[in-house]
Amino acid sequence: MKYCPQCNRQYSEAWLTFCTDDGTVLREQLTPAADPNWDPRIRETQVDDPSEHTTQWLPRDPPPGSGWMTPDNRGAIERPWQPPPPPPQPNFRSAPPGLAIASFVIGLFGVMMGLLCAVPIFGIVAVLLGIIAILQMRTAPNPTGRGLAIAGIVMGAVNLAIFVFGMLSLLFSAAFG
Repeated sequence: MKYCPQCNRQYSEAWLTFCTDDGTVLREQLTPAADPNWDPRIRETQVDDPSEHTTQWLPRDPPPGSGWMTPDNRGAIERPWQPPPPPPQPNFRSAPPGLAIASFVIGLFGVMMGLLCAVPIFGIVAVLLGIIAILQMRTAPNPTGRGLAIAGIVMGAVNLAIFVFGMLSLLFSAAFG
């Protein structure tokens, strides 16, 4: 119940904040109502609206044992405070770029050896290690070293191309003299 401190008029509408007569701010009346039959849990409708007639049959008190609590009983159930569970940690495991680095190093070594002497083993190993590294990176959640693996494959292929070109030139020189 609210009242105007200026004109002492009482208002039962909860949405009003100013007096309709003089415009002063309404105050909450914290004492019980003067009417002995007045129940603060039930507010009578001020408007005769057909849509409000449908809920008049509802009981004034909740059924016993229904799990519904009145505002006075809200503090009756006290549970000890527990901290919330920690958030799940993201999985940052990644495929180690070891095979990619090995492919790059062996491919670089193979190109240098291919220029000096025709040895295809380094090119074959570099290409195989680079392909295996790229295949492992497809299933890894956070892959690293893809560029090194591709460079190793390219240098291994260059080594193999140097070997093939050297063998073809050796065959043609032996055949055509």
